Amino acid sequence: MSLSEDRVILKLTDDELEDLIKKWIANEASSYVDFDRNSGAGDRGIDDVGFLTNQRYEGAWHNYQCKQLGRPLGELEFFSEIGKVLYYASKEEFTLPERYIFVAPKGVVRSVRKWVGMPSKLKIEIEENWSTRCGSKIIAKTNIAMTSELSSYINSFDFSKIETWNVQKLLEKPNLRKVLHEHVDIDPGMAPCGNVPEAVVAVERPYVNQLIEIYNEHYGTTFTDELDVFGHPDCGPHLQDQRRRYYDADAFHRHFRDNLLPELLDRFDQDIYDGVIDEYRSTSGYERVTSVMKLAGMLQVSGIFEKHKCAPVSVKQGTCHHFANKGDLAWKK
Repeated sequence: MSLSEDRVILKLTDDELEDLIKKWIANEASSYVDFDRNSGAGDRGIDDVGFLTNQRYEGAWHNYQCKQLGRPLGELEFFSEIGKVLYYASKEEFTLPERYIFVAPKGVVRSVRKWVGMPSKLKIEIEENWSTRCGSKIIAKTNIAMTSELSSYINSFDFSKIETWNVQKLLEKPNLRKVLHEHVDIDPGMAPCGNVPEAVVAVERPYVNQLIEIYNEHYGTTFTDELDVFGHPDCGPHLQDQRRRYYDADAFHRHFRDNLLPELLDRFDQDIYDGVIDEYRSTSGYERVTSVMKLAGMLQVSGIFEKHKCAPVSVKQGTCHHFANKGDLAWKK
């Protein structure tokens, strides 16, 4: 499936990129206990922050420096931003970050990539050429001189903790796509169709057995298993259609579970349930299956799945078989 997340991120403004990273940090509750956002003049080289402890800037924290430029990040911005953090840390305004990530969707120039790849040489470069690399870039019309305190902070900082994330690397971070789709209206595309195994497998056994009972009741047959059903001119094709729908719904949920926030899929399932439950309760047997399937296929659901038409009829219908599988809406009790 071809998705457009990379193009969307590249079109974000600098403020929008910072807001996206802030929301992603806030979503990473297992990694961070809190977050902060600094932007505009006087940000001290800090944009988005993820705190690892309740000590906040006095404890361990990660700095996400967002650079939404019209070109790859160059040496000027790279060194000046690092210099700001080192300088203000030496003034004891915060501890040195444990990770320093440049979020630069358009990437970085080759020389910056070289410096990031050689952290020991980067440390030497900053200390030996502080005045031209950093000192004159921190405060306007001021060249901050090297001091013993500043030198101590430079030497105590682990420059291997500096990273750069371009748009491709950014998108592969856990849950980033989910947060992006929640806050930016992107067509998530279509999920792949389900792959229906030739033989009925254990995971689909509950709803298949329920349908076999219904066939026997409705047609007056004595099917013992699905193999008997497959040979029937009416029931056989009907069962195969239901299995295709089941596996289309399964593929849909598996696919979007990896790309969207789980709340969106929960809302989709709830919409299907609420849309068919009254029909389900007012019917029984074969009529229940056919009427619920017909109604499910016509349902409109909330959110991006309906807006972008990425929930086919078969997925809506197949979701009902998943309900039957779990016993929420069993076809035959």
